[in-house]
Amino acid sequence: MQDDDHGGRGEEVEEETAEWGRDYKGMTRQKVVHRILLLLPAKSLLRFRCVSRRWNGIISSNSFVHAHAAVPRLVSGLLYQSSQGTVAYAAFCHATASLPDPSLSFLPEPVAVKASARGLLCCRGRFSLMYYVCNPATAVWVSLPRPRNLHNYDTEVVLMIDDPPRSNRVSEFRVVCAFPRVERIDHVRGFETFSTDLWRWVTSPWTLRLGRLLPGSGVAVGGRACWRTTRNTVIMYDPRDEKRWGFKRPKRDLDGVTWWEIGVIEEQLSVAYAKVASTPESSTMVEVMVADSDSWSLRAAFGVGPGSRENNLKPLRMEGDEELLLWDGQRHILGRDMVGRATRLLVVDAPATFSVEFVPYTATLLHGDQKPIRRRFYFRPRAALNGYSKRKAFSKLTVFLQQLTGIR
Repeated sequence: MQDDDHGGRGEEVEEETAEWGRDYKGMTRQKVVHRILLLLPAKSLLRFRCVSRRWNGIISSNSFVHAHAAVPRLVSGLLYQSSQGTVAYAAFCHATASLPDPSLSFLPEPVAVKASARGLLCCRGRFSLMYYVCNPATAVWVSLPRPRNLHNYDTEVVLMIDDPPRSNRVSEFRVVCAFPRVERIDHVRGFETFSTDLWRWVTSPWTLRLGRLLPGSGVAVGGRACWRTTRNTVIMYDPRDEKRWGFKRPKRDLDGVTWWEIGVIEEQLSVAYAKVASTPESSTMVEVMVADSDSWSLRAAFGVGPGSRENNLKPLRMEGDEELLLWDGQRHILGRDMVGRATRLLVVDAPATFSVEFVPYTATLLHGDQKPIRRRFYFRPRAALNGYSKRKAFSKLTVFLQQLTGIR
């Protein structure tokens, strides 16, 4: 990716990017084009970079990349492990949301997708158990250093994007891992967090009796990682101050078998319920609750069906602001737009079991940053004194200390 200067237009691009949420009145033709580009899918933007050098500079700029990732949009598709053990991808629209390499073969080894956030994927190598953060739309990836602790296959991962990023960085992210202790796998967990700012892993103290975290339930809400547990509770962990707490899910008067899942709606924690239809002629009732400070409020309630496909729907974790995903346990996934109430159908080639972990993916142009390069200054006092006077040697030592401490 290019820097924000691209011909001295950095301030102009940032000003145009800030205009995307305003009305068209009083906007120039260039700003209208800029707003239209922000609403296009990532696949189209990658092709439009070939239109001209000016368009390539705008689309490649850091301000445009982050503004495009912040625009609310529907889920592009779902990633999951196929029956052969490889990564598979199912897109809602092949023309606008397909990936050039759905199996992620551009990575050094076969991987398992653990988490997703704003177009970035956190994957883990199946052989080396290393962590990789990549953008499958652009095939740009970065490998993370090896964690300090042992992360086994029961480790749950949440990927979160830090806002706002520094001006000279494309994206800064955190990878929060909840790994079980070897002696007690069920109830004792440690948290280890990697951040691009420090470029290292930080371990927090052990947490006693959190309960077993459910696989594939982790989401990021307001800089905090959240998981479901086997005790019908939600665990929340803040990697910035290492605080953690748990709370019970909201109780609903839904008789019969009920599925529930957590997610994110409008930067708030949400819980979706789906009551299984008792007869083929009845509909599946779905309710979505949103956390509002210390209480819960009803965000949406609707029925799906009747029909054989809609009799046993399970909500999937939500990472988009506008769409709720429901799975029938077979090959069909329904996408329910909670704004326009439109329904999309996706057919996946997944094993017919509710144990499959689906990772929602929304295509953007973000990509992980590389390890920052730090300059090192080497000074050998004994060798430096050979042939120098005391004043000259002291002057050289002063310059070295200034470089070492960053004093100009």
